[in-house]
Amino acid sequence: MDCEVELEELSEDFIKELGNIGTGNAVSALSQLLNCPLEIDTPNLRILPFQQITEIITEAEVPLAGIMVEVFGEVNGMFLFLLDEAFTGQVIRLVLGDTVSDFTNLTEMEESLLLELGNIMCGSYIRALSQLMNVEIDVSVPQISIDMGGAILAAATSRFLRTSDELLMIDNLFCMDTDTFSGRILFLPEMESLHVLLRKLEEL
Repeated sequence: MDCEVELEELSEDFIKELGNIGTGNAVSALSQLLNCPLEIDTPNLRILPFQQITEIITEAEVPLAGIMVEVFGEVNGMFLFLLDEAFTGQVIRLVLGDTVSDFTNLTEMEESLLLELGNIMCGSYIRALSQLMNVEIDVSVPQISIDMGGAILAAATSRFLRTSDELLMIDNLFCMDTDTFSGRILFLPEMESLHVLLRKLEEL
């Protein structure tokens, strides 16, 4: 059976549990980082074709901050956390007390903060995936890129010879003070790793 077809048939219960565990992993760590009460709504997890995801993230035609975390071990691929200028500015204001004057030219400290934010968010879903599928997953040091969404995605996919044509997209809604912000996580698995995950899922 075609791997992409199987991926689309992932159990709804599994997808829901991945979202619940991932969110639970993130809330307390993010609240401590941001030093403010934080709520994250139940995330929306979808399996979408690569082309459709490209269209979604390039639709607004605005620069994004992308934090990339490579995973390796039993599963190889990349998690990519995308956040817009408004979300980035709020995070930097809350933690550093700074006002971002140039989103495309952040200071080293501001970039370090965003890297930690991306590490927490991507790590929360990586741990959830590892727990649910009972697989060993190691992670790289996160990297940051501020560019148009399409360019960030192209840079991420260029690291692998063969990535799946179907990707997992996780939309999170963050509520901080009276403001609400959205952040998006993409999981780009290598083809061989996708087969590993599907075999593991069949065993559950």
